[in-house]
Amino acid sequence: MAQSKGSFVNSKLYQWLTRYNIHHYVLWILYYFFWVYVLSPGTNTLSYYLNSAVIVAIHAIVSYFNIYFLFPVYLQKRHYLLYFVAIVLTIFLGTFLESGIFFILDTVTLESKSELLSLRFFLTTAMAIAYTAAITMCLKLVKHWYEKERLAKELEKLNTETELKYLKSQINPHFLFNSLNSVYSLALQKSDLAPELILKLSDILRYILYEGSEKKVSLSQEIKYLKSYLELEKVRHGSRMELEIDIKGETESKEIAPMLLIPFVENSFKHGLSKDIANGYVKVSVDAKEDDLHFEITNSKPINGSEIKKNKDYKGGIGLINVRKRLNLLYPNKHNLSIAGSDNEFKVELDIKLI
Repeated sequence: MAQSKGSFVNSKLYQWLTRYNIHHYVLWILYYFFWVYVLSPGTNTLSYYLNSAVIVAIHAIVSYFNIYFLFPVYLQKRHYLLYFVAIVLTIFLGTFLESGIFFILDTVTLESKSELLSLRFFLTTAMAIAYTAAITMCLKLVKHWYEKERLAKELEKLNTETELKYLKSQINPHFLFNSLNSVYSLALQKSDLAPELILKLSDILRYILYEGSEKKVSLSQEIKYLKSYLELEKVRHGSRMELEIDIKGETESKEIAPMLLIPFVENSFKHGLSKDIANGYVKVSVDAKEDDLHFEITNSKPINGSEIKKNKDYKGGIGLINVRKRLNLLYPNKHNLSIAGSDNEFKVELDIKLI
């Protein structure tokens, strides 16, 4: 049972009611007027108000004794027989107490006082107290269950957020490590492209630091981030790499979880474009239609020395493992991820319902 932010249990009114136990007062006041209505025929005004107060007070004492003592001490510890004996004794003790108070008060006629010691009075009074104790116990259990569900949902949400932060923290160093390797390789070659590469890396890191911490970013920002990474790799690989980027649809008005698509791109370069490929390629396609996003990336496979070559059904390293987890957490039942490979090509297709 999901708790929405606007649910009553999360409202300030509910918190105020429970903090000061206002709902208890309301319950017993309503119950008091119920007994006033029941006892009012045939008696004067003062009598049925006072008699109702006595009945409600005894019912409340028995109910709270049951809820806050008998229930946790016996029933929750599964001492069922002891609980049954204790609640029966408590109810009959309440019955004797009610009979004794009415016998002392002048609010009951002499004829009625003679009935206070009758079996009928004891049974009807005991049943009334038992009904009240049972109803209040049910209300307590419902409230306890509702609070437990709310706390469970809050804990689940906290765990989800914690896990997402952990997964994102794994993605960032993973990406940074790959990018720095690219800069390092060009620096070793004393390439004039190293400054341009560093500039693009700076733009990417800016995105990670600022937009990457948000829950959602515009799809256009995420695509711009992907393009920067692709262009960075294009600079490093040069003419031996063919890059195709195809963007379709409206991307400005749509939102997506940040850094969700980059692991697929990282994976295509890490495992697809190695030094033994003379003319490798990476093809990226993004198609945004209404609330649906279709992302597709295809890359060539190296002939030798690739883990993918050894295993046709390879599903990716830490990057793809993390993105699978993030998709399950962020878009449960709203995404479809397909990863397939052939002898010469590796292809990923991802469909997400962005709402």
